[in-house]
Amino acid sequence: MNMLRFALCLFVCTAVTSAQYWEQTSGPPAPTVCLAANSKGHVFAGTQFSKVYRTTDRGTNWEPLENGIATGMDFTTVAQIKVGPNDVLFAAVYGLGLLRSDDNGENWRKLDLKINNMTPSSRLFFHLKPLVSGALQIFVGYDGGPTNLLMRISNDGGETFTEVSRSNIPSATNSIFGVFISPTSDKLFVLVSYNKGLYRTTNGGASWARIDTDASSGESDDTFRQMTSDEKGHLYVGRNALPGSTKTPNAVVMKSTNDGESWTYLTNGWDNRDVTNNRISSISIGKNGRIWATLEKSSGPMLSTNYGESWSTIKDGFEGEDGAARAIVIAADGAEYVAPVSGFVMRHLGAASVNENLSKLRIDAYPNPATDRLRIDLGSQDAGTFDIELVDAAGRQVIPSHRAVAAVGASTSVWLSTSEIPSGMYSAVIRSNGGVRSVPVAVVR
Repeated sequence: MNMLRFALCLFVCTAVTSAQYWEQTSGPPAPTVCLAANSKGHVFAGTQFSKVYRTTDRGTNWEPLENGIATGMDFTTVAQIKVGPNDVLFAAVYGLGLLRSDDNGENWRKLDLKINNMTPSSRLFFHLKPLVSGALQIFVGYDGGPTNLLMRISNDGGETFTEVSRSNIPSATNSIFGVFISPTSDKLFVLVSYNKGLYRTTNGGASWARIDTDASSGESDDTFRQMTSDEKGHLYVGRNALPGSTKTPNAVVMKSTNDGESWTYLTNGWDNRDVTNNRISSISIGKNGRIWATLEKSSGPMLSTNYGESWSTIKDGFEGEDGAARAIVIAADGAEYVAPVSGFVMRHLGAASVNENLSKLRIDAYPNPATDRLRIDLGSQDAGTFDIELVDAAGRQVIPSHRAVAAVGASTSVWLSTSEIPSGMYSAVIRSNGGVRSVPVAVVR
């Protein structure tokens, strides 16, 4: 009888709702190619139509920013956006050059790369590294065709650039797909297309060595497009699909813990199907081992919560079964944004707080650790409606959501059943119009 009363109370006092991991934002109204986020949680989207779009309210509104970018040319692609110290923005615009904004994207100025006659079809890639001296280093790769491959480096935030020799780097049509600076040394890296591989220099470009593999390994046709690093200084590169690969025929992420001396294929939990011409389109590193990787075709987005040791596919919210995406970013507040190949940018707010109102909410979880059920007590100074859900370490909802209504200055409680979920660490996520809060919860048997 007591259990019946409990069930009836739970049914009357709470409403079961469903939630998807990814939810669509309101834009941008142009195909998004890249994403970046600053320390304030503002998100910037580079598009194919000569504009950067900015949202300061987690995707509710997107503002077009084009002052200094638009040149009258149609379909100029803003291919990369990166955030430097003090939230200074840099953007690579194909056919135009490398731009810098010191006012949150409102205005952009072109940096002098000392490259003459930049062609409209040329492509540009760059990477930033704050130096111990406080200066900002910028490494740039320019691809104006197989006979016009150039590299530049700046040690003063882009005010001046000097040439980096390409030396023995091979060339082909669209040769350079990316550049990178080691976070732990002065080594430079270039990602070269058309099965040319990943190259590294230890002497400022006087000579380059291919470091991704060797011809006898059966993996000598690797092509790379993305490279990044985590807070430990470990390197991650995205390898394109490679039919006949002994590791995996699909596009995959590789990792190096020794500055590129050796590489590990991160295939545990990965989609290892043979997906022809698939590519890693972006890799984003968060806190405590959280890594997202997107792929240009089906397979993703892929999430790891342990520095790439294992992966899960999370495309809940994407249209159909295709999780293809062009870009993904983890913001400083923990909110996550992904740009599907088609459609508006989507978001997952997780434990990101929208504003300070919800900080006044008192949240208690009891018992903690829980066994078969968990009570969430909420004490609010303001009246409100709260949606409560339990998610695992990957952010996936593990039980139905519940809704509670609190009066001004009153407390309310919601019981959650944990009897059907395995032992482990979870988060109780509480959402309202004021924001999102979460508390850690353990379940033990």
